[in-house]
Amino acid sequence: MLKINFVTFLAAILLSAYIPHIHGDSFRCGRKLVHTGDTRAELLRVCGEPIHKDRGRAEVDVDGIRKNVSVERWHYKKNSRTLEHVVILYRGSVEKVIVGNR
Repeated sequence: MLKINFVTFLAAILLSAYIPHIHGDSFRCGRKLVHTGDTRAELLRVCGEPIHKDRGRAEVDVDGIRKNVSVERWHYKKNSRTLEHVVILYRGSVEKVIVGNR
């Protein structure tokens, strides 16, 4: 019969609940990463100006409730052989990163 230490079991449960918040979306700019929750200023510092900016609507979590809200979309593409990354900003923070076409 398998015996599980209660502390180990509790740690595993807490860690599994926390993991989705740790990893989120990310986007590599050179040697640095931009993560979900980073500020607009941090995105500019790490990646520079995008090749294109626009506004639109997207589904985001607002206080734990999924809502369709106005967002900014910043488009990054290093060259013709790399994938385009669209960074969705809501209220001045990175909400998600969408990987697009080449």
